Amino acid sequence: MKPSLLAVAHWVPYAKAGAYLLLTVLAAQVVNWLFSRRYRLKVRLLGRPLALSETSRLRAVRRLVVAVILFVGIALALVQIPLVGSLARGMIASAGITALVVGLASRSVIANFVSGLIIAISQPVRIGDLVTVDDVTGTVEEVRLTYTYIATADNRRVLIPNEQLTSKIIHNYTLVDPVNSAAFEFEVPPNAPLPMVFSLVLEELRGLAPEGEAGEPALQIVAVTVGAVRLRVTVWDHTRQTAVAHAAEVQRAVVERLQAHGVFGPGQGAPAS
Repeated sequence: MKPSLLAVAHWVPYAKAGAYLLLTVLAAQVVNWLFSRRYRLKVRLLGRPLALSETSRLRAVRRLVVAVILFVGIALALVQIPLVGSLARGMIASAGITALVVGLASRSVIANFVSGLIIAISQPVRIGDLVTVDDVTGTVEEVRLTYTYIATADNRRVLIPNEQLTSKIIHNYTLVDPVNSAAFEFEVPPNAPLPMVFSLVLEELRGLAPEGEAGEPALQIVAVTVGAVRLRVTVWDHTRQTAVAHAAEVQRAVVERLQAHGVFGPGQGAPAS
């Protein structure tokens, strides 16, 4: 073979490697441009800037796609060069091992995803339900594939991984019937005339009963000690929120009524709920 042909043959792998690198850079630039165009298109369609969560998600996907393109392109370029070809083939082979390691590391993500599908099908919680999970009480705002969002009364957002949600005890106040109860307790002196106390409390309950039949209010003795008699009042209303509000109203009225009749003085016998 002529020296000129030998020189050309020597440089052919490097030329191929350069071509692969050039195509890789062009592909990465095109992907960046497509994601930027998609961003501007979404802003134009929505008529507003994207939310921080949407922007973060879009950027994360863009960086992941660009990283994969660069990894594959650089590995293919290096394969063309005899001196480092074996190293590049090792890089490509290790990609499978890396994918396995990533899969093991993301076990919780996959578990949350599967749990999200289970929640979507079985629906132990639905958007708008009032629930209690552990010590968190609030309204289900969103059920995503990995997390469930609960809005609490003080406007916090509690994010519960779906895997944990499917393994915990959930108190759902609105799943079958929105009618709910709320209760409070209070104490009266042991020598208080209980028939009069019952009469006064039941009169208040009847006077403050919510419109419509939500449930029969109840008054019962729950404990008797040397120093006090503990009573519990249970009221019902058409939703959990209104039941709690109604219980607070009845609690105030009961205390004022019993104080007015001398069952206990101001500052004594405060409700124990």
